[in-house]
Amino acid sequence: MKLYYSPGACSLASHIALVESGEPYEKTKVDLASHETENGEDFRTISPRGYVPAIQTDDMGLLTENPAVLTYIANATTKLENHADHYKRLEWLGFVGTEIHGAFGPLFGGAEGEAKEKAKAKVADKFSMAETLMDGREWLVGDNPTVADNYLFVTTLWADKFGIDLPQSLQDFRARNLERPAVKQAMDEEGLS
Repeated sequence: MKLYYSPGACSLASHIALVESGEPYEKTKVDLASHETENGEDFRTISPRGYVPAIQTDDMGLLTENPAVLTYIANATTKLENHADHYKRLEWLGFVGTEIHGAFGPLFGGAEGEAKEKAKAKVADKFSMAETLMDGREWLVGDNPTVADNYLFVTTLWADKFGIDLPQSLQDFRARNLERPAVKQAMDEEGLS
C-alpha cells in the first residue's frame, strides 16, 4: 500500500494503522496548500479530491475518505473483530468524521472573531458527546485501540492546536495514545514529535 498524507492531517490516523499493522507500506507527503507531492507531482492528478488520506492499493486502486481508507487498512492488515465490533467501529468512524472533524471546518478555514469562538464551542460540544458515548471506556470499541481510536486521537491533537479544552477523559485518551509505539513512530515519520 502507498499512503498519501500531510503531516498532522487526518491521514495520521491511517499512518498509525499502517505502522501498527507491521505490513510494508510506502508513503508520500502532500502539501495541501499547493496540492503538490514531495516528488513534485500535482496531487489532483492522483486524487481529484485533492485531499488526504488516499491510499493506493493493489486490489482496489486508489481509495480516499477516512471511513473507506481506515476500514480497508483494518480489514487488510488485522484480524477481523466480531460482527458487532465491526459495526461499532464504523459508527465511531462516522461520528468522528462527520461530527468532530466536520466541526473543525471553520477553524481550518481561518474563521476569526465570533465565528471562531462559535466553531470552538461547537467542537467542544462534540468532544463532550464523545465522552458521553465512550461511557468510561478506555478505547472506543473493545479492549484495544482500533482505527477509530486513531481518528479520534488525531482530532484531540487539533484541539490543542486551536485551544479547545478537552474533557479529562479525552485528555487521558490522548495521553494513552501518545504512549502507543505505532503512534510515536507515525508522528516521528511525519515530523510531529
